[in-house]
Amino acid sequence: MKYKINYAARVQYELMFGIEASGKIKEKPLGYLPIGCLERHGDHLPMGLDAIKAHGVCTIAAKAFGGIVFPPHHYAGIHMMTKEQIAHYTGEWGNIYADNTAETHLIDIIRQLEIAGIKVLVLYSGHHPASQCEMMKRIANDFNNKNGIKIIPFAENMAMKGDHAGMSETSFMLYLDKNLVNMADIKERNYKEHGWSGEHIPENASASIGEQRMELVLDYLNKEIKKHTGLI
Repeated sequence: MKYKINYAARVQYELMFGIEASGKIKEKPLGYLPIGCLERHGDHLPMGLDAIKAHGVCTIAAKAFGGIVFPPHHYAGIHMMTKEQIAHYTGEWGNIYADNTAETHLIDIIRQLEIAGIKVLVLYSGHHPASQCEMMKRIANDFNNKNGIKIIPFAENMAMKGDHAGMSETSFMLYLDKNLVNMADIKERNYKEHGWSGEHIPENASASIGEQRMELVLDYLNKEIKKHTGLI
């Protein structure tokens, strides 16, 4: 890792003690909100991988660049289903609530973080289909056009080519928490469901690749945070 990481730093909001949290916000009003869709990621990764991954990456970023990481927000339903799909849906993909509800939740959370004193917020999604990115950009544009909190929207496809539970996401998790990866549970059906092929198959994943991808994310965030923290 080319970045200096202060692993001893306590950056997770929920682990701070009393006024320590508000004191750190006053000291550097930079926050990170990790978000992600609850959905199936093969059978070798957890349903909540998107937010778990985003939370892990944000924690390392905060230990490198400063700021506070807020608890991950798990949501589901960003993929709209047709009536026919709903009729045959058995729950394995994790949909819990609808797109508009997810967006409303995030807007409300960001408003509360602004009240708490956050002036620049990294809105980091571990889930990156077009609909997700469009939602983040809408939220960011709405807040950034006002004289208040500034939002840095980020999804991994802004810094690299990602995948769904394949080599990239599996490598991220092997780097962040190998105990949440069970390669023995990869089944033939997962290849059919996720479209893995070539070099992107999860069996090619490694912690070292995860670290390399982590650095790509940090490169992007470092540039954006430097640009926006001039506003603090």
